[in-house]
Amino acid sequence: MPICTEPWAPSINQSTIPSHTILSVSIVGDGAGTLFWQDRWIQGHSLSVLAPSLCRLVPSKFKRGRTVQEALVDGRWVRDIRGVLDAQVLREYLQLWDVIETVNLAPGVSDQHLWTPSSSGQYSSRSAYRRFFIGSIAFEPAHRIWKSWAPPKCKFFLWLASLNRCWTADRLARRGLEHPDCCVLCNQEEETIQQLLAGCVFSRQVWFQVLSACNLQHLCPSLGEDNFQVWWQRAEQNVPKQRRKGFNSVVCLVAWWLWKHRNYCVFDEGAADISKVVREISKDATNWRLAGAPRAEG
Repeated sequence: MPICTEPWAPSINQSTIPSHTILSVSIVGDGAGTLFWQDRWIQGHSLSVLAPSLCRLVPSKFKRGRTVQEALVDGRWVRDIRGVLDAQVLREYLQLWDVIETVNLAPGVSDQHLWTPSSSGQYSSRSAYRRFFIGSIAFEPAHRIWKSWAPPKCKFFLWLASLNRCWTADRLARRGLEHPDCCVLCNQEEETIQQLLAGCVFSRQVWFQVLSACNLQHLCPSLGEDNFQVWWQRAEQNVPKQRRKGFNSVVCLVAWWLWKHRNYCVFDEGAADISKVVREISKDATNWRLAGAPRAEG
């Protein structure tokens, strides 16, 4: 498809043009469907980027209406330029002239406009939406947390736990603050949020009782599995898709009550009690179902 193939003059620094900002490019055929001054038809860039000083001298009516086909007839694009040509404008003008001389149109061949975010070159709202997230930081457990039926306070806690931002003994110790010598629930290991929610002996017993009621006891954290996030990701993959939202909601509920019971033992000097935690989980599960979480999913 004919389009200028000569490289743009080296005095124009194309490295300053961020490639992620280019959403569409035009491939010129007969030039009737491509705007000379505005569309990205020269090496994937528009003249407003390659020759900004020159384009500032072109009135808006020409920028909005002048096609490549019209512009190349008898050098009509030159007559679009209005104003004084200073040194920079003249330099860009001469560079553009050299490039335009290499352009050959193909009569009867329609121009093509390619949407670069899509591999097919066709525009889709899905590909446009994804552009909003370029440069964003991925958060792997996001769908498990925010798409569950758990109330906001539970989701917020799971978000903090996923980032290891809960004030467990290890975090307190790093800041020189008073902290328990070991996990207050099992009194066996150093307390971290990952250990508390999956590796603790007390927690594993709670998980077994709760998941057994859902006929999912085979998904319980196993001995030596002390990373809650790794276990949750693995367990979810072994649950049928139609039940995953319910399973993730149960995980949020159990983790929330393990944290609450840990705080009860630390601040209220209560005794670790598995049956009490399971009862509270059962009560909340009933309330969540009454609030709209489908029974069959849990």
